[in-house]
Amino acid sequence: MRIFHVPSHLAYVAKLVAPEFAPAPSPTGRPIPVSGLLAQDPWDYFDVLHLHTVELASADDLTALVDRLGRAGKRLVFTVHDLVPNIESDLPAFEDKTRLLVKSADHVTTLTSTAAAAVLDQYGRRPDVLPHGYAVPPAVARRTTGAGLLAFGALRPNRCLVALVRAWALLPDRPRLSVVLRSVGAADRERSAAELAELDRAAEEYPELSVEVVDRVLSDEELVERCQDASTLVLPYRSITHSGQLELARDLGLGAVLPDVPTLRDQLAGAEHPCVWFPAEALEDPAAFAAYLERASRLPAAPRGPDRVAEHAGLLAGYAAAYGALGE
Repeated sequence: MRIFHVPSHLAYVAKLVAPEFAPAPSPTGRPIPVSGLLAQDPWDYFDVLHLHTVELASADDLTALVDRLGRAGKRLVFTVHDLVPNIESDLPAFEDKTRLLVKSADHVTTLTSTAAAAVLDQYGRRPDVLPHGYAVPPAVARRTTGAGLLAFGALRPNRCLVALVRAWALLPDRPRLSVVLRSVGAADRERSAAELAELDRAAEEYPELSVEVVDRVLSDEELVERCQDASTLVLPYRSITHSGQLELARDLGLGAVLPDVPTLRDQLAGAEHPCVWFPAEALEDPAAFAAYLERASRLPAAPRGPDRVAEHAGLLAGYAAAYGALGE
Protein backbone atom coordinates (compact mmCIF):
# COMPACT_ATOMS: atom_id res chain seq x y z
CA MET A 1 0.00 0.00 0.00
CA ARG A 2 1.41 3.38 -1.04
CA ILE A 3 1.13 6.13 1.58
CA PHE A 4 1.71 9.75 0.60
CA HIS A 5 2.65 11.95 3.53
CA VAL A 6 2.13 15.70 3.84
CA PRO A 7 4.68 16.93 4.70
CA SER A 8 6.85 14.15 3.29
CA HIS A 9 10.31 15.23 4.50
CA LEU A 10 9.82 14.51 8.23
CA ALA A 11 12.05 11.96 9.93
CA TYR A 12 8.86 10.63 11.54
CA VAL A 13 7.59 9.73 8.06
CA ALA A 14 10.70 7.89 6.88
CA LYS A 15 10.36 5.20 9.56
CA LEU A 16 6.75 4.29 8.68
CA VAL A 17 7.70 1.34 6.49
CA ALA A 18 6.32 -2.19 6.82
CA PRO A 19 5.69 -5.16 4.53
CA GLU A 20 2.11 -3.92 4.10
CA PHE A 21 2.86 -0.25 3.37
CA ALA A 22 5.57 2.29 2.59
CA PRO A 23 5.83 6.03 1.88
CA ALA A 24 5.08 6.92 -1.74
CA PRO A 25 7.83 9.11 -3.22
CA SER A 26 6.93 12.61 -4.29
CA PRO A 27 6.46 12.74 -8.07
CA THR A 28 8.22 16.12 -8.09
CA GLY A 29 11.16 14.96 -5.99
CA ARG A 30 10.27 17.62 -3.40
CA PRO A 31 7.74 17.90 -0.56
CA ILE A 32 4.30 18.83 -1.92
CA PRO A 33 2.01 21.15 0.09
CA VAL A 34 -1.75 20.69 0.07
CA SER A 35 -2.16 23.40 -2.57
CA GLY A 36 0.31 21.61 -4.83
CA LEU A 37 -1.42 18.29 -4.26
CA LEU A 38 -4.72 19.77 -5.37
CA ALA A 39 -3.11 21.05 -8.57
CA GLN A 40 -2.04 17.52 -9.54
CA ASP A 41 -4.05 15.14 -11.66
CA PRO A 42 -4.19 12.18 -11.58
CA TRP A 43 -3.48 10.97 -8.06
CA ASP A 44 -2.25 7.63 -9.29
CA TYR A 45 0.89 7.42 -7.15
CA PHE A 46 -0.71 6.87 -3.72
CA ASP A 47 -3.48 4.86 -2.10
CA VAL A 48 -3.72 6.64 1.27
CA LEU A 49 -2.99 10.25 2.18
CA HIS A 50 -1.45 10.76 5.63
CA LEU A 51 -1.67 14.38 6.76
CA HIS A 52 0.59 15.43 9.65
CA THR A 53 -0.31 19.11 10.01
CA VAL A 54 -2.94 21.65 9.04
CA GLU A 55 -0.42 24.48 9.04
CA LEU A 56 0.56 26.23 5.80
CA ALA A 57 -2.69 25.08 4.19
CA SER A 58 -5.84 27.18 3.86
CA ALA A 59 -9.20 26.03 5.16
CA ASP A 60 -10.56 26.12 1.60
CA ASP A 61 -7.74 23.91 0.34
CA LEU A 62 -8.24 21.42 3.17
CA THR A 63 -11.97 21.30 2.45
CA ALA A 64 -11.25 20.68 -1.24
CA LEU A 65 -8.72 18.00 -0.30
CA VAL A 66 -11.21 16.13 1.88
CA ASP A 67 -13.85 16.33 -0.87
CA ARG A 68 -11.54 15.10 -3.63
CA LEU A 69 -10.17 12.24 -1.55
CA GLY A 70 -13.74 11.13 -0.86
CA ARG A 71 -14.65 11.23 -4.55
CA ALA A 72 -11.47 9.36 -5.45
CA GLY A 73 -12.12 6.68 -2.83
CA LYS A 74 -8.76 7.30 -1.17
CA ARG A 75 -8.35 6.97 2.56
CA LEU A 76 -7.35 9.97 4.70
CA VAL A 77 -5.37 9.50 7.91
CA PHE A 78 -4.72 12.55 10.10
CA THR A 79 -2.17 12.61 12.92
CA VAL A 80 -2.69 15.38 15.45
CA HIS A 81 0.94 16.12 16.25
CA ASP A 82 0.04 19.61 17.48
CA LEU A 83 -2.74 21.08 19.61
CA VAL A 84 -1.36 24.59 19.06
CA PRO A 85 0.35 25.98 15.96
CA ASN A 86 4.12 25.96 15.56
CA ILE A 87 4.24 28.39 12.64
CA GLU A 88 0.93 30.17 12.20
CA SER A 89 -0.22 32.91 14.56
CA ASP A 90 -4.01 32.55 14.17
CA LEU A 91 -5.02 30.02 16.84
CA PRO A 92 -8.80 30.07 16.05
CA ALA A 93 -8.08 29.41 12.36
CA PHE A 94 -5.71 26.59 13.30
CA GLU A 95 -8.39 25.06 15.52
CA ASP A 96 -11.03 25.36 12.80
CA LYS A 97 -8.78 23.51 10.35
CA THR A 98 -7.99 20.86 12.95
CA ARG A 99 -11.72 20.42 13.64
CA LEU A 100 -12.36 19.86 9.92
CA LEU A 101 -9.70 17.16 9.66
CA VAL A 102 -10.63 15.42 12.91
CA LYS A 103 -14.24 15.27 11.73
CA SER A 104 -13.49 14.23 8.14
CA ALA A 105 -10.53 11.82 8.30
CA ASP A 106 -11.09 8.09 7.99
CA HIS A 107 -8.71 7.56 10.87
CA VAL A 108 -7.26 9.98 13.44
CA THR A 109 -4.20 9.37 15.59
CA THR A 110 -2.12 11.35 18.05
CA LEU A 111 1.00 10.71 20.11
CA THR A 112 -0.11 10.78 23.77
CA SER A 113 -3.15 10.01 25.89
CA THR A 114 -3.14 13.61 27.11
CA ALA A 115 -3.46 14.90 23.55
CA ALA A 116 -6.13 12.31 22.76
CA ALA A 117 -8.22 13.52 25.70
CA ALA A 118 -7.80 17.13 24.57
CA VAL A 119 -8.88 16.28 21.00
CA LEU A 120 -11.93 14.43 22.32
CA ASP A 121 -12.84 17.33 24.59
CA GLN A 122 -12.40 20.02 21.95
CA TYR A 123 -13.39 18.26 18.73
CA GLY A 124 -15.63 15.39 19.83
CA ARG A 125 -13.59 12.45 18.53
CA ARG A 126 -10.98 10.41 20.37
CA PRO A 127 -7.90 9.55 18.28
CA ASP A 128 -5.95 6.36 18.57
CA VAL A 129 -2.71 6.87 20.50
CA LEU A 130 0.42 5.82 18.62
CA PRO A 131 3.57 7.10 20.36
CA HIS A 132 6.29 8.98 18.53
CA GLY A 133 8.87 6.23 18.89
CA TYR A 134 12.53 6.68 18.06
CA ALA A 135 13.92 9.85 16.52
CA VAL A 136 16.90 8.12 14.96
CA PRO A 137 17.02 4.40 14.14
CA PRO A 138 18.51 2.15 16.83
CA ALA A 139 21.22 1.08 14.40
CA VAL A 140 22.38 4.72 14.12
CA ALA A 141 21.86 5.91 17.69
CA ARG A 142 24.80 5.98 20.08
CA ARG A 143 25.11 7.55 23.51
CA THR A 144 26.84 10.91 23.61
CA THR A 145 30.09 11.48 25.44
CA GLY A 146 30.31 15.29 25.72
CA ALA A 147 29.48 17.76 28.46
CA GLY A 148 28.01 20.72 26.59
CA LEU A 149 24.59 22.06 25.68
CA LEU A 150 22.97 21.64 22.26
CA ALA A 151 19.96 23.24 20.60
CA PHE A 152 18.90 22.64 17.02
CA GLY A 153 16.02 22.92 14.62
CA ALA A 154 14.40 25.08 11.99
CA LEU A 155 13.68 28.77 12.45
CA ARG A 156 10.12 28.77 13.76
CA PRO A 157 8.11 31.33 15.72
CA ASN A 158 7.54 28.88 18.59
CA ARG A 159 11.29 28.27 19.11
CA CYS A 160 13.48 31.04 20.61
CA LEU A 161 17.16 30.29 20.20
CA VAL A 162 18.12 33.90 20.91
CA ALA A 163 16.51 33.61 24.35
CA LEU A 164 18.65 30.55 25.00
CA VAL A 165 21.88 32.32 24.02
CA ARG A 166 21.04 35.43 26.06
CA ALA A 167 20.43 33.31 29.16
CA TRP A 168 23.47 31.08 28.59
CA ALA A 169 25.70 34.19 28.34
CA LEU A 170 24.77 35.03 31.96
CA LEU A 171 26.09 31.75 33.37
CA PRO A 172 29.23 32.27 35.47
CA ASP A 173 30.73 28.99 34.23
CA ARG A 174 29.49 28.71 30.69
CA PRO A 175 29.49 25.18 29.25
CA ARG A 176 30.04 24.82 25.54
CA LEU A 177 26.85 25.60 23.61
CA SER A 178 26.22 24.43 20.05
CA VAL A 179 23.31 25.88 18.06
CA VAL A 180 22.48 24.12 14.80
CA LEU A 181 19.89 25.67 12.49
CA ARG A 182 18.66 23.41 9.72
CA SER A 183 16.51 23.92 6.60
CA VAL A 184 17.31 27.64 6.50
CA GLY A 185 16.40 29.01 3.08
CA ALA A 186 16.48 32.48 1.59
CA ALA A 187 13.02 33.34 2.93
CA ASP A 188 14.06 32.27 6.43
CA ARG A 189 17.19 34.41 6.26
CA GLU A 190 15.13 37.43 5.28
CA ARG A 191 12.37 36.87 7.82
CA SER A 192 14.77 36.08 10.69
CA ALA A 193 17.62 38.43 9.76
CA ALA A 194 17.72 40.11 13.18
CA GLU A 195 17.78 36.78 15.04
CA LEU A 196 20.52 35.36 12.82
CA ALA A 197 22.59 38.54 13.17
CA GLU A 198 22.36 38.38 16.98
CA LEU A 199 23.42 34.73 16.97
CA ASP A 200 26.38 35.57 14.73
CA ARG A 201 27.47 38.41 17.02
CA ALA A 202 27.25 36.17 20.07
CA ALA A 203 29.34 33.48 18.35
CA GLU A 204 32.01 36.08 17.66
CA GLU A 205 31.96 37.29 21.26
CA TYR A 206 31.93 33.93 23.05
CA PRO A 207 34.43 31.26 21.99
CA GLU A 208 32.38 28.61 23.84
CA LEU A 209 29.46 29.19 21.43
CA SER A 210 29.20 27.71 17.95
CA VAL A 211 26.40 28.54 15.52
CA GLU A 212 25.96 26.39 12.41
CA VAL A 213 23.40 27.20 9.71
CA VAL A 214 22.58 24.65 7.00
CA ASP A 215 20.03 24.85 4.20
CA ARG A 216 18.78 21.26 4.40
CA VAL A 217 17.54 18.57 6.76
CA LEU A 218 20.38 16.74 8.48
CA SER A 219 20.67 13.00 7.95
CA ASP A 220 20.31 10.72 10.96
CA GLU A 221 24.05 10.13 10.98
CA GLU A 222 24.82 13.86 10.78
CA LEU A 223 22.41 14.63 13.61
CA VAL A 224 23.91 11.98 15.87
CA GLU A 225 27.40 13.31 15.13
CA ARG A 226 26.34 16.89 16.00
CA CYS A 227 25.10 15.60 19.37
CA GLN A 228 28.28 13.84 20.44
CA ASP A 229 29.84 16.84 22.23
CA ALA A 230 26.71 17.46 24.31
CA SER A 231 25.30 16.05 27.52
CA THR A 232 22.06 18.07 27.46
CA LEU A 233 19.60 19.02 24.74
CA VAL A 234 17.79 22.34 25.22
CA LEU A 235 14.30 22.78 23.75
CA PRO A 236 13.62 26.55 23.97
CA TYR A 237 9.98 26.39 22.87
CA ARG A 238 7.49 29.14 23.59
CA SER A 239 4.73 26.65 22.83
CA ILE A 240 4.82 22.97 21.89
CA THR A 241 2.66 19.84 22.00
CA HIS A 242 4.92 16.88 21.22
CA SER A 243 8.60 16.77 20.37
CA GLY A 244 10.79 14.47 18.32
CA GLN A 245 13.74 16.18 20.00
CA LEU A 246 12.69 14.74 23.35
CA GLU A 247 12.77 11.30 21.75
CA LEU A 248 16.24 12.08 20.37
CA ALA A 249 17.40 12.85 23.91
CA ARG A 250 16.15 9.43 24.99
CA ASP A 251 17.79 7.73 22.00
CA LEU A 252 21.21 9.26 22.70
CA GLY A 253 21.19 9.47 26.51
CA LEU A 254 21.00 13.28 26.59
CA GLY A 255 19.46 15.20 29.47
CA ALA A 256 16.77 17.67 28.44
CA VAL A 257 15.79 21.22 29.33
CA LEU A 258 12.23 21.65 28.10
CA PRO A 259 8.94 23.51 28.66
CA ASP A 260 6.62 22.11 31.28
CA VAL A 261 3.53 21.09 29.30
CA PRO A 262 1.34 18.05 30.04
CA THR A 263 1.78 16.44 26.63
CA LEU A 264 5.58 16.45 26.90
CA ARG A 265 5.39 14.94 30.38
CA ASP A 266 3.02 12.32 29.00
CA GLN A 267 5.41 11.65 26.12
CA LEU A 268 7.88 10.36 28.70
CA ALA A 269 5.11 8.14 30.08
CA GLY A 270 6.65 7.96 33.54
CA ALA A 271 10.17 7.20 32.33
CA GLU A 272 12.93 8.30 34.69
CA HIS A 273 14.67 10.57 32.20
CA PRO A 274 16.81 13.46 33.51
CA CYS A 275 14.95 16.68 32.74
CA VAL A 276 14.81 20.31 33.79
CA TRP A 277 11.27 21.60 33.25
CA PHE A 278 10.76 25.34 32.79
CA PRO A 279 7.64 27.51 32.45
CA ALA A 280 7.45 28.94 28.92
CA GLU A 281 7.39 32.50 30.25
CA ALA A 282 10.93 32.00 31.61
CA LEU A 283 12.21 32.43 28.05
CA GLU A 284 11.26 36.11 28.26
CA ASP A 285 13.62 36.69 31.21
CA PRO A 286 17.29 35.79 30.54
CA ALA A 287 18.15 35.64 34.25
CA ALA A 288 15.20 33.36 34.99
CA PHE A 289 16.01 31.02 32.11
CA ALA A 290 19.70 31.01 33.06
CA ALA A 291 18.70 29.49 36.40
CA TYR A 292 17.10 26.55 34.59
CA LEU A 293 20.17 26.13 32.39
CA GLU A 294 22.36 26.09 35.48
CA ARG A 295 20.34 23.21 36.88
CA ALA A 296 21.17 21.19 33.76
CA SER A 297 24.78 20.94 34.92
CA ARG A 298 23.56 18.84 37.88
CA LEU A 299 21.42 16.40 35.91
CA PRO A 300 22.28 12.74 36.48
CA ALA A 301 23.29 10.50 33.60
CA ALA A 302 20.38 9.28 31.52
CA PRO A 303 19.34 5.67 32.07
CA ARG A 304 19.20 3.17 29.25
CA GLY A 305 16.43 4.19 26.85
CA PRO A 306 13.23 2.33 26.00
CA ASP A 307 13.09 -0.83 23.89
CA ARG A 308 12.77 0.96 20.57
CA VAL A 309 12.54 -2.24 18.52
CA ALA A 310 9.44 -3.52 20.31
CA GLU A 311 7.97 -0.02 20.43
CA HIS A 312 8.47 0.43 16.70
CA ALA A 313 6.77 -2.87 15.92
CA GLY A 314 3.72 -1.65 17.83
CA LEU A 315 3.78 1.67 15.97
CA LEU A 316 3.81 -0.07 12.60
CA ALA A 317 0.98 -2.38 13.63
CA GLY A 318 -1.08 0.63 14.67
CA TYR A 319 -0.53 2.38 11.36
CA ALA A 320 -1.26 -0.78 9.39
CA ALA A 321 -4.71 -0.69 10.98
CA ALA A 322 -5.06 3.07 10.42
CA TYR A 323 -4.19 2.74 6.74
CA GLY A 324 -6.59 -0.18 6.26
CA ALA A 325 -3.65 -2.35 5.21
CA LEU A 326 -4.99 -5.27 7.24
CA GLY A 327 -8.40 -5.24 5.56
CA GLU A 328 -11.69 -4.14 7.03
